Amino acid sequence: MKKVLFYCFLILFSCNNRTEYKNNLNQLKSLTEDINNCFIDSVQACLEISDYLTNDFIFHSYPAGNKKGVEADRFEYIQSFNEMKRMNMSINIGHSIYLPGIDKETHQLDGSVRVYYGATISIDTINVDFSAYQTVDFRDGRISEIWEWADYGGVSNQLNESNQ
Repeated sequence: MKKVLFYCFLILFSCNNRTEYKNNLNQLKSLTEDINNCFIDSVQACLEISDYLTNDFIFHSYPAGNKKGVEADRFEYIQSFNEMKRMNMSINIGHSIYLPGIDKETHQLDGSVRVYYGATISIDTINVDFSAYQTVDFRDGRISEIWEWADYGGVSNQLNESNQ
């Protein structure tokens, strides 16, 4: 009888994490769509992005020379998209592979989402394709932190080389 109760609780707990993951996944897919739409509309600022983020949101990136990473808060993260638009740059996130994330200590599903994606950054007629990996954490249905690994130095170099 104890085993039956244990398995019932295990199934119930697993379903709860799966529902949370699916809800978070849908939020992340909507954010991706809004980021792409932000660059299609040349006039509109990327303000809708803030609706997906907690007030204390942190974006972590890992450029060369910064093995511990660099942090950007919510305002800086949104401003980076607006700055790209001001520079006549755009980003289009193409294919994405979404996977459930796990708690760093318990290794149990925790509702976070891992993303492998391919994107294109463009400026004028120059296009540079790249791939990236993200781990995205959520709190109360909103994104609280993103960790991203991408070769933005390589992207920048290719944009600069093509621009000369």
